[in-house]
Order: sequence, then C-alpha cells, then structure tokens
Amino acid sequence: MTDAVLLLLLLLAALMALSTLGLQRLRRRLESSLSDERIVRRGTEERVAALIDGISRAQNEIRLQARLLNAVGQGVVGADLDGRVVYCNQAAGNLLGCDPRDAVRASIVQLLPSAAPADVEDRTLERLRKGEPWSGEMIVRRRDGSLLPIMVTDSPIYDEDERLIGMVRIAVDLSPRKDAERAARLLADAGTALAGALDFEETLRNVAHLAIPQFADACIVDLVAKEGRVRRVAAADVLPERESLAHELRRRHALETDPTPIASVIRDGRTLLVTEVTDADREAEASDAEHLLLLREFGHGSAIYVPLIAAGRTLGALSFFMTVSNRRYDERDVPLAEELARRAALAIDHARLYEAAVLANQAKSDFIAVMSHELRTPLTTIMGYTDLLLTGLPEPMSEKAQGYLERTRSAAWHLLGVIEQILVYTRVEAGTEAVQPQRINVQDVLREAARLIEPVAGERGLDFRVDLAGVDGSIETDVLKLRQILLNLLANAVKFTDRGEVRLRARGDTDVVIFEVIDTGVGIAPEHHERVFEAFWQIDQSSTRRAGGTGLGLTVSRRLARMLGGDVTVDSEAGWGATFRVTLPYHWPGPPGSEPGSSTSV
Repeated sequence: MTDAVLLLLLLLAALMALSTLGLQRLRRRLESSLSDERIVRRGTEERVAALIDGISRAQNEIRLQARLLNAVGQGVVGADLDGRVVYCNQAAGNLLGCDPRDAVRASIVQLLPSAAPADVEDRTLERLRKGEPWSGEMIVRRRDGSLLPIMVTDSPIYDEDERLIGMVRIAVDLSPRKDAERAARLLADAGTALAGALDFEETLRNVAHLAIPQFADACIVDLVAKEGRVRRVAAADVLPERESLAHELRRRHALETDPTPIASVIRDGRTLLVTEVTDADREAEASDAEHLLLLREFGHGSAIYVPLIAAGRTLGALSFFMTVSNRRYDERDVPLAEELARRAALAIDHARLYEAAVLANQAKSDFIAVMSHELRTPLTTIMGYTDLLLTGLPEPMSEKAQGYLERTRSAAWHLLGVIEQILVYTRVEAGTEAVQPQRINVQDVLREAARLIEPVAGERGLDFRVDLAGVDGSIETDVLKLRQILLNLLANAVKFTDRGEVRLRARGDTDVVIFEVIDTGVGIAPEHHERVFEAFWQIDQSSTRRAGGTGLGLTVSRRLARMLGGDVTVDSEAGWGATFRVTLPYHWPGPPGSEPGSSTSV
C-alpha cells in the first residue's frame, strides 16, 4: 500500500471517528438542551430544529464516509480511549470473519486478538491512551480460529480542541504477500535442489522431497515406463514412517488403469484439483476392500495431481497431498503446483538424457578399447614378421622387396601409434589412467623428444632446433606422459609445416616449467584455439584433407597435462605458425582434492 493511499485511509478514518464521536457529543448536548427548563419555557424550537438538522447532516456525512471507507478495501477500525470499537468497516469484518455491526462496542483487542502473548494486547491499550502511533506486522486469530497475518497501522485521533479522543487502526491482509514469498522461496529451493543433481535416482528423490512440508504433507512421483505401465518411483512424507504407504498403495492397484486420478492426469495431460477428498472418492478409487483400507489410512483430505510434461511428452505425474494437517488446496495453489511440476519434469528429462549419454559414452569407450586391443594384437604380429624378414630371415630379399617391407613397417608403426593414442584417450575418459610421478631432468626429456622427432622433420626438409639454455634442473612429474605430450605437439607441428622450422624449448618460472613447441606452419585462427582440443575435431574437415590422423593428439595432450597439474594452450594466427605451451608445476600436486604426494593414481 502506497503512502498516498495510507494517508487517505488515515484521513477518512479520522473523519469517520471524529464524526462518530462528535455525533455522540451532539446527542448529549441535545438531551441537555431538551431537559433545560429555561429553553422549553422560552420555546426555542428554532434552536432545537437546528440541532436536529445538524444531527441529520452529521449522519449523512457519516454514511458517506462509511461508503468511502468500505470502497477502499482495507480494514478500518476506530476506537475510543477505553479501547471500545466505535466503527468497523466491511473490509475489517471480512478480514476477521465477522459482521461489522457486531464489532461496534467490543474491545479492539478482542476484535483483533493477537496470536502473540497477552502483553501485546496490553501494549496496544497503553499506546492508545498515550496517543502513540505504531505500525508493524502481527498475527491475529479470526473468528473461525484460523490465523491471519496482517499489517497494522495505529494512528491517534484528536478533536477540534486537540484533545485525544481515540485511535484509528488500518489492517491490511498480508496473506497474498506471504504466500508469494513462500512460493518464491519454494521455487528457489526447488531450482537449487533439481539443478544440482544429474543422477536419475537422486533427481527423483529431490523431486519428491522438494514440496515437503512447505506445500504438501506428502508428495509422490509416478513415471510412465516404456511398456506403458506407470511406476511409482519416489515418495516423501512429513512423517517418514508413512512413506511405505504410498508404495503399498501402488502394489495394491495398477496406476495406469481408471478410475485412479493419476491415470486420468497422465492420459489427459491436465491438472486435477481435489479440494476435499471424501470417503466416497476413496471407495470409487479402491479396487478391493484392502485397497480401500490403505486409502483411508493414507488419509489424504485434499490433493493436486499434475502431469510431468517435458519436450512435449508426458513423463508421468507429480501428486501433492494434504494428509495430517487441516490445510486444503484451492485454485490459488494450482499455479505453484504446475510450476513445481514443470521444473521437476525438466530435471527428470535432463537426468534421463544424461544417464543415456553416460551409458552411450561408456559403450563407445568400451567398443573403442576392445577394438583397439583386437587391432593391436594382429598388428604386433605383422610388425614382428616384417622385422624378421628385413633381417634376412629365412632368406635374404631383393632391395626392391626390402623397400616394400620398410613401407609396410612404417605404416604399421603409424597405425600402432594411432591405436595407442585411442587407448590413452579411452583410459583418460574412463578415469583409469594412472600418474607415476618421479624426479626427472628437464634437459634429458627435451633431448629424448628431439632425438625422436628430428629425423621426421628432416625428411620433410624442415629445420629442427632444440633450446636447452632456458632451464637447467629437475621436475617431479610422470616422464612417460610428459614425453607423450611433447611428441604429440612436435608431430603435429611437423605435420602442418611445409617449410621453415620447428623449435622445442623450455624455460623456468616462479613455480612452473613452460615447454614450448613453435612452428612456421599453417597456423590456427583465434576462433579455433579451443576447438582444436576437442576430441576428433580437425581444422580441415574435408575427406581430402592434407594431413591424416584421429584428431585426438591435442585432446590427449591437454588432458594428460591437466592430470599432471598443468595445462596446454595455443597462441596462433592463421597463416603465421603456432606456439603450443605446456605449463607444468615443479612438483606434482597429486589428484584433485588430495594432499600433494598423497596418491599416484586418478
């Protein structure tokens, strides 16, 4: 309520109280005048008529003010200095559940009984007699026993001689605001609970408990299975020992068959509100006597059944019940129930999709791992016999034949490298790749990587250089993983550089070592800097791309670097070469969340 409206109410209420109290004083004056023998003897009928006319005008003014106050819609009560009510408008009567005419002459603390301790009422009368204004929230007990939150504004009233004659109280129903605040809190809590879970079972538990006890005494989640049957997947109750009742009810009766409310809600996709569940309703729903006994024991007195709909599909139903409390649902509760169901349906759908994605990803990883192992076994045999033939066994071969075998061995080694890359990727994806840290010399790692890549760069006519001057010391890390990272980056640099050079260098910083692989190749546009680290993604997506490969080299390199406590980044422009940086700490920090050195596996 705005200050302007409040001021108007206070003004009208004050006028009303003044008029009422003034009318009483006018009546007393008239009675005194009529009893005065001197006036009667002099026959002052004109004066009496004037007084009567004044009373009539005052009455008309009071009626007008009463209509004005009733039109405002806020509760207005006027009281004299003894706390007796002299005026109560219709809105105040509606708030308190009484006839305004019955309120007149009652004590204001009896008309607006506070649910707080009695001293609150004492303070009300004390403020009234002292003429102290007051404003605040309070809970009052209505005539039917229910509690009502209201905002109260008490203002003193003075007559034309500035004498205190009473007070006016304006009462505003806070129930809509309180309900909105509770709904907002409930939706916020529901959003937090549902957004934080991707596990399907955990999501279902969260959905069942999100409305307890703020919105429901019991909540049940039923989902439609693939075969069309309805499964009861979760239940929550303010009394945990009653949760088994919900599952026992499902066991006693098939949910997908009429006349159950859940079946109709899932079939029609529309919310069903049952304000008052009668025993006749339970009898109509029960399939037999035992089922009826369970429904009576469940004791739901009011219910809202809402379909769970996501992506245009009805996933099931979310049911809210009032059981042990005396509360009853009405139309005002339906929007909140439907919003909770909408959020729950999205969470359930996301959890299902996530579960399906996890299963599909696991199936993919298992397939890749099995196929890679199956390919590596015959490939190892091919490589073994190729090496044997190249040594001249069982008999020497012609130079031309040896050339063919050399190409065969090179292709086999390349294929073995691809398979090993895939196996590392699947192990990292599955979380089974282990870290074996040890103290190693940085320059030794650089020399070994250079020795393996330099011949390949030479075959392509590239200048290859390694800079050992930037760092001289040791680092605690997994040497095999660091070597694989560097070789992946170097092989990538050689593959995408037609002329110029490839450089490998390292330099020490405060608490990290930075390895750099620099080339003068085709470069990478800035918008692709992060995409090149995605699995199976390559800049050239065409079937006739210039360089082959799985698209896993950079992906594996970054993931291995992060396992070692570091990272891999790129600095490049299209057509101007690229610089890949590997940043690793001097000391491996251990698995995430562990103390350094506490474990060597992830």
